[in-house]
Amino acid sequence: MTDNDNFLDRLRADARQLRYEPDEMMSVRIAARVRERIAAESQSGIAQILARWFRPVVASLATLALVATLGIQWAEQSRDASAAASLESMTSTQSVDISLGGDTFSVE
Repeated sequence: MTDNDNFLDRLRADARQLRYEPDEMMSVRIAARVRERIAAESQSGIAQILARWFRPVVASLATLALVATLGIQWAEQSRDASAAASLESMTSTQSVDISLGGDTFSVE
């Protein structure tokens, strides 16, 4: 046997003391709690059952709509900002003089 095998055997022996074995009373308690919760849910109306299912769906869709709206607004603002920046770069405050064939042309 190697040291790893001895370690694993010791670990199993130590863990055996920590193992929890439920008795019959515990299984009866668990079964009673499950039956109680099922009975409580069956007494609630259809509206409560549907609301319990639809609330997370509606919250998810509302979050998705909010993210989509913010994304569209951000895309439009960035597009408008880039269009304005390119328009400003095209309009220069300095004039350009071009000489051609002895004539001078000025572009502002």
